[in-house]
Amino acid sequence: MDGHAPIRFLIILAVEDSDGIFDSGVRLPQVAPPYYLFKEVPAEVALATPFGGFPAFVGQTRHGSSNQEPFVQRFLSDREARDDLADTLSLEQIVADDFDAAFCVGFSGSVWETHSRGPGPLIKTFLEDGKPVAIIPGQQLDIAPEGAGPGLLIIGDSDQSPVLAAHALVKVVVERRELMARSA
Repeated sequence: MDGHAPIRFLIILAVEDSDGIFDSGVRLPQVAPPYYLFKEVPAEVALATPFGGFPAFVGQTRHGSSNQEPFVQRFLSDREARDDLADTLSLEQIVADDFDAAFCVGFSGSVWETHSRGPGPLIKTFLEDGKPVAIIPGQQLDIAPEGAGPGLLIIGDSDQSPVLAAHALVKVVVERRELMARSA
């Protein structure tokens, strides 16, 4: 990419709440479209869950089902994508400085709780660093009291939200890099 550092996206799969309970409602159709959109930028993509390892999805679909969405079929047929999912990092392994933006699916709770074991503190770090974050919320999301700070927070809760938020992140990261290059 023109000799510059590659664009790097972090996809956080908030598949457990802070008590380790799998009830966030994360589904593969929420993850596959943004994953491929980021890959096609082209960008590097890292997947993370609160504790690392293979995430548990709600309504996990089996390979070969005829009623799957095209991106899900592609994901399940793509060895690299399945390997990325199997090698999911823990949030403790993530350094926000290594990424341009974060995309979080299934997050519930407060973004500003510092004692949280979930993705809240990492999302807060991205926002405080002025980096864009897209959140497809789980059961309950609380961004108060500090709002998004100097970052950009994208929140959506419809079937189209994952792919629309991913497109927005790509545009914001590219524009942010262009602005930084012009001011350097």
